[in-house]
Amino acid sequence: MKFITIAAILGLALSFSASAHISLKQSTPQNSAMLMQSPEQLTLTFSGEVQLAKVLLSDAANKQVDFNFKPSAKANSNFSWPLPKLEKGNYTVKWIALGGDGHKMSGNFDFMLHASDTHSKMKNMAASHKQHNH
Repeated sequence: MKFITIAAILGLALSFSASAHISLKQSTPQNSAMLMQSPEQLTLTFSGEVQLAKVLLSDAANKQVDFNFKPSAKANSNFSWPLPKLEKGNYTVKWIALGGDGHKMSGNFDFMLHASDTHSKMKNMAASHKQHNH
């Protein structure tokens, strides 16, 4: 009887421990990334399955960027959303997830966009124009 009780307690402790150690394993864009063009998508990869309750993308003025995030009804470890074209500047991604045991986790990361695609195209057009005039 003692063995069953100890095994049950150990199993319960291990399940809480495993879900409590789930973390964001990888993101696109990566934390502290310095990008030269607007990212096409936002991707979050966790070390285990979670349900995402909230993901916010904000610019330096704390203005939220709408990318059609919907909370996940099903647990998963990989999530991805297409992003609209972003303007030059600093961005923060904040997320809140629930582990299998209902354990709430949260985190954030930042990235910087040095030049928007429009800026790069205008720069290329100016360089091209300059070459043709000489």
